[in-house]
Amino acid sequence: MGSRNTSVLFFAAIALFLFLHFPSQTEATIPAELASKVCAQSEIHSYEICVKFLTANPKSLMVSSAKAVAENALDMARRETTDASCFFAALLKRKDMNPASRAALESCSSLFKQSVTFISLDGLSGGTASLDLHSALDKATLCKSKLTAAHVSIKSVTDKLEQWGNFYSVASAAVHAVGNPEP
Repeated sequence: MGSRNTSVLFFAAIALFLFLHFPSQTEATIPAELASKVCAQSEIHSYEICVKFLTANPKSLMVSSAKAVAENALDMARRETTDASCFFAALLKRKDMNPASRAALESCSSLFKQSVTFISLDGLSGGTASLDLHSALDKATLCKSKLTAAHVSIKSVTDKLEQWGNFYSVASAAVHAVGNPEP
């Protein structure tokens, strides 16, 4: 009898955990008006891709305000920026790299590492998030210039920069939507 009660309690605990941590089908969408507001201002050319980026973070699925969308978008952009810095650092471990490429990749790793500090929720509450994101974009642009000057043409690098640009674009649009609410 005791083992059956333990099994029932165990099952109930699992069911409660799943209920609290995973949204139901009706909850698992970002409100359409919030997605529209952000994605309309995004530089990503496809509304569907923009929504995909917004909903990539499970926290984004249960938000109810543009500010919460912006917070999640900034969080995702910050993580992607950290990932980009690590990506460039990992490329430096290759032994067969020419010195010019190595210098450009070292610079990119450093620039993205610096950019992480610009992408934070503090800027959103302090009203500087848009400027902070532009500073991060300036660092990414400088990275691209250094890669071009060094004639680095590695597909994975191009893909990583494009992916970062998509996260940046969504975060920038979300911050813009919060900073310039529609009447």
